[in-house]
Amino acid sequence: MWDLLLQQWPGSGPGGVCAYDRTYGTWPSHRREMTFDSALGHPLAALDMAKLPVLAWPPGRPPSDVLAQLPPGGDISTCAWHGGGRRSKHRLKALLTTACLVFPRLPSCHRCDIQGAGADSNVFEMGFLPEAKCLVHILPPLVVLWIAAGFLAYCLFASALPKPLPGIPYNMDSSKRLFGDLAEIRQAIYRRQWIWSQPREHGAPVSQAFLFPFRRPTVIISDYRTAVDICSRRTKEFDRGTRNRECVGITAPNFHFTMQSSDPRFRCHRELLRDLMTPWFLKEACQSTAMKAQLVAAPRVYDKAALLVDLWGLKLSKAQGRPFSATHDLYLATLDMISSVAFGMEASQAALTQEILHARFFSSDAYRAPNEPAAFPAAPANPEIEALLDIPEMVAIAQGSPFPALAQWLALLQPKHARAHWHRRSLLRRQTMRSLHRLALLGEKSVPESALDQLLLREKMAASRMGREPDFYSPAIRDEVLGYLLGGHDSTATVLAWWVKHMTRHQEVQLRLRQALLGAHFAACAEGRWPTMQEICSTSIPYLDAVLEESLRCASVATLIVRKATCNTHILGYPIPEGTDIIIPLTGPSMTEPALPIPESLRSEACRSAPDRVPAWGDDIGEYRPERWLKYERNAAGGEAAVFDAQAGPTLAFSTGPRKCFGKKQGEMQLKMTATLLLWNYAFEPVGEPLDGWEITERLVNLPKNCYVKLRKL
Repeated sequence: MWDLLLQQWPGSGPGGVCAYDRTYGTWPSHRREMTFDSALGHPLAALDMAKLPVLAWPPGRPPSDVLAQLPPGGDISTCAWHGGGRRSKHRLKALLTTACLVFPRLPSCHRCDIQGAGADSNVFEMGFLPEAKCLVHILPPLVVLWIAAGFLAYCLFASALPKPLPGIPYNMDSSKRLFGDLAEIRQAIYRRQWIWSQPREHGAPVSQAFLFPFRRPTVIISDYRTAVDICSRRTKEFDRGTRNRECVGITAPNFHFTMQSSDPRFRCHRELLRDLMTPWFLKEACQSTAMKAQLVAAPRVYDKAALLVDLWGLKLSKAQGRPFSATHDLYLATLDMISSVAFGMEASQAALTQEILHARFFSSDAYRAPNEPAAFPAAPANPEIEALLDIPEMVAIAQGSPFPALAQWLALLQPKHARAHWHRRSLLRRQTMRSLHRLALLGEKSVPESALDQLLLREKMAASRMGREPDFYSPAIRDEVLGYLLGGHDSTATVLAWWVKHMTRHQEVQLRLRQALLGAHFAACAEGRWPTMQEICSTSIPYLDAVLEESLRCASVATLIVRKATCNTHILGYPIPEGTDIIIPLTGPSMTEPALPIPESLRSEACRSAPDRVPAWGDDIGEYRPERWLKYERNAAGGEAAVFDAQAGPTLAFSTGPRKCFGKKQGEMQLKMTATLLLWNYAFEPVGEPLDGWEITERLVNLPKNCYVKLRKL
């Protein structure tokens, strides 16, 4: 078969091309010259070395095809002269441009016999190849590959798009985007507020959001009774979600908070920790000679709260009546509290001690404006304090990313986080060695002075019972101590910051609370001293409990509870497939906003028959009103006395059910002790409007962006 190839012929002039027969394999012995004319003036520019299609039927040979690229213009006419005994001229008109290569109609010519003409007449006739035949030549392998790749990419894109759960409201536009709702979340001022606002946006207590690419939707439940039902009564259907493990994983991968209840390690870890929230460890002296236990947490919390009072007294004198920021001080105070309880951090290493020394050299001469706050520079923190402050920052990095584990690993490539990670491990090794040395010296008379001491004693007893060597440096002990720090630091500091802001804004609440404190600690008031640690721990003050509980409700520090469906189930009539993540906001409808209407028939049978149902909040649900937590009962004298009512209305500040906050008792003790000592010594006066904003900073928790105090010594 002849394959006629068109190629520029060097000696044929600007428009010359040559067709040769490669079957005979010689050049140019069997060439046939053809000259192409174009209306564009310069044929090479117009044709761009185009290979025009020619069907040749030499004597005794069948016709053969040559693929051509058409000229770039649809109105371009080209003439072809075929050599031979006679020269025949044919006009070839390009019907389509080079861009249209899918279904073109290519011109071709073939030899035919005309009546009266001989076999060598070389008369050519024009025709058009069928489209199906043209496709074989027009679509080269590269184009086919591109089309296949494009089709495959489209299929992958379609398969990666979010797949909404049937029947549950969602954002229609987000379901058509690869990253779902992430674009809207990033445009929102606060991403957590966007999440808990979705049920209100859709007008239903159940909605779904596409929060993570390539994963199934997350269901958002915004109803208190349903939340309690899921967390307390339907624990076999809903377990701890994987989001907690993803966010805390690199910092403390063996922390029990991240484990599902079905995890075999969970029971072992809870057994290891069971003494840390008992009364003798927290605040009540145990008289048992077998344990010979002493107070562990309360004295250390009291000492650090007293240091905060001293620091603010120094800043008050230096600021000369101007306000100053309280956020950093509260953050360091709670860090000192929890680190001293966790592993007995030495008093000389306390961050507040360094702040006091640093503030003594502060000069207020540079701050003359009476309405401007005094800006106290922070004391340089030692590497171990910085390492502990880095824990919530690492978790916040993971929370802000759709790929939390990757985000944390990338963060560890930065020198700051890498140093902090190393210093945390070094600090725990040193404190473990110190605890083991002290416990070995005291022998059987040893008593725990920190949570780490208690964990080491529990490990020693467990190893003796199982007939093995104790592993005092195990990842379980290390990560439980780090988790103890994580849970007791950031959240407590944030609640105190919101409490300070409420005391500053609600002067009547502050005055009533101070009167309640003075009345409850009348002996300390009469003697002109502070209440002791024992007096604070043993005295019940209902209005103090109410103020702190209301601050927790309005602050919504933790913001979200995460669960995962362990089987195919239903929530309020909506089908929930196994493996679906459930988010329960602690803010929004039924918590800080009026509840959305839900027919009682849609609730589970256990929810409908629950005896512990709490009443819904009234129209003042959005207000800060501590009195909502009080009820009045008759006392022994026949009068009415205010009593704190923990079941006054919906709240999930410490979660609920068997997986509720493990450190709730210690957190409440820290809040009560700090609030009592601060209000006993200072009055929080109102600050100006620029400093009294309610914007938040989303980190591990919702921290107030501005928290300033203007103090008056009492």
